[in-house]
Amino acid sequence: MGILALIVRSIQPKELPSGPEYRKLVEWLMLLRVVVTTLLLVATIFFQLSGRATVATGVLFPLYILIATIFILSLLYALSLPRITNLWGFSFFQVIADLVYYTALVYFTGGASSAFTFIYVFPIVTSGILHFRRGAFLTAAVASILFGLLINFQFHGLIPESDWPWVVAWDKSSPGHVLWVMVVHFTVFFLIALMASTLAEQLQVTRTALSLRERDFEKLSDLHLNIVRSIPSGIITTDENDNITYVNRSGAALLAAPLHGLVHRPLSEIFTVTREDGLASTDSRKPYFTVKEINGERRDIHLTVSDLMDVDGVRSGRLVVFQDVTELRKMEERVRLSERQAALVRVAAGMAHEIRNPLAALRGATEMLGQFTGEVEDQAKLFDIVLREADRINSLLEDFAAAVSVRRTRGVRVMLDQLVEDTIELFFQDAEVKQKVVVEPLLSRGLEVEGDPRRLRHAVWHLLKNAAEASPENGVIRVTLEADEEKGQARLNIQDAGFGIAPEMKERLFEPFATTKPGGVGLGLSVALGVAQSHGGTVEVWSNASSGTTFSIKLPLAAEEVTDNRRDKGNAGS
Repeated sequence: MGILALIVRSIQPKELPSGPEYRKLVEWLMLLRVVVTTLLLVATIFFQLSGRATVATGVLFPLYILIATIFILSLLYALSLPRITNLWGFSFFQVIADLVYYTALVYFTGGASSAFTFIYVFPIVTSGILHFRRGAFLTAAVASILFGLLINFQFHGLIPESDWPWVVAWDKSSPGHVLWVMVVHFTVFFLIALMASTLAEQLQVTRTALSLRERDFEKLSDLHLNIVRSIPSGIITTDENDNITYVNRSGAALLAAPLHGLVHRPLSEIFTVTREDGLASTDSRKPYFTVKEINGERRDIHLTVSDLMDVDGVRSGRLVVFQDVTELRKMEERVRLSERQAALVRVAAGMAHEIRNPLAALRGATEMLGQFTGEVEDQAKLFDIVLREADRINSLLEDFAAAVSVRRTRGVRVMLDQLVEDTIELFFQDAEVKQKVVVEPLLSRGLEVEGDPRRLRHAVWHLLKNAAEASPENGVIRVTLEADEEKGQARLNIQDAGFGIAPEMKERLFEPFATTKPGGVGLGLSVALGVAQSHGGTVEVWSNASSGTTFSIKLPLAAEEVTDNRRDKGNAGS
């Protein structure tokens, strides 16, 4: 046993196999042993109950001993398995024990004449699977030694003869027969060891390569899945019938719908624009633009539909990539509006220069005429009218210049809530305004911006005037001022109580001289937009017939560094 243990250590691999798969093979070895032993027990009992009682008494008793022994060993193996770390050595020990057991079984059933000599194949094949070529050849060698010793001992009468009734009588003078039996069995043992180990090693190599490929495939699959999940655009795939098969998380978020509520639905229910071509589309890539109401808000959606091909190049469905371009379209609209306003800058500047010169001369001459005495009263009234109209033309020119100006304003720090509050108070000193509408201000305190207070007040004044003119009698104008900390902006909302903006006016709302009000000039909103843009801000509008129109001026908040520096200076000065 010491020599065998030394040999086992020499063929034992440096990296012992382990893991759940190898443990599962060892468990199968133990289960197979129990199954074979159980079948042998059933056959023995059947043989005894078949009426051969005289045979069973002397012959079958050793079989029962062997069967009971293997059941006990199997139980011990099962109890020891959870504590075993060297599964390779543990399983090899079981194989060698099986060889000893099978040798005893062959001896009790007739030795060389036994019908069970084929049973040596099982441990050899098992060793080929679990221990590969070295283990299989060592098992075949041990089987050959045990079987050879048994045959020789039996031939030379060194062991008692078996009582098994079906034993062929040996011819003591024919040692060649013994040699023939040994050569045949040894050859079979080693051939089985070679085939079993070769197949097991090839299977192991294939399993390893397959495992590596599966691991690479899983990594690639995870990478693709993470890419699809991380893409901010929505992605939808369909089958050949245009029923949705997959939606990524971004797509479900853009559509404000749960994933399970989108899968299996027809694509045309989600995007109705795809109904026009259906499955007859031959374009490999086709763009669409649609407007979709999501969470009660109209959103602009741009989508691209292309054919989804399988590995054979056959169309198996469609791939839809879509994005919410609402903010982008708003930005494009602001850019177009800025371009239109920039085109008017040169005209406005020239017009203001050409008109202000004669106005200045007219006003100077009129003031000089007004200094003469002895004029009639009507002449003085005419002079007042000339002065008033000259001031009015000058005011219009100033408003127009402010409306079309895109020059960035750099001014002082302005406490925006105080400026809005003062402007509201001044605006509602007008008796007509006070009688017509009511204002409800809700202003957050301490919001500072940098800019020109006069121009900012002018913009707020025009929006208040626009809201008052749009509101009915006893209407309520709601003025709110709040901070958007995430975007670093102050947001001033002025909401009227009117009936919304006509659709034909929405595109031209901020253009100079665009108005539907009788006697209106159409410069108020243009002035507000010009002031906001010159301060680095924007003006947005929301309108519907039920809740009126809301104009929102967004201005960047003053830099915190400046605030801290000024506070530090104020503290030092105090």
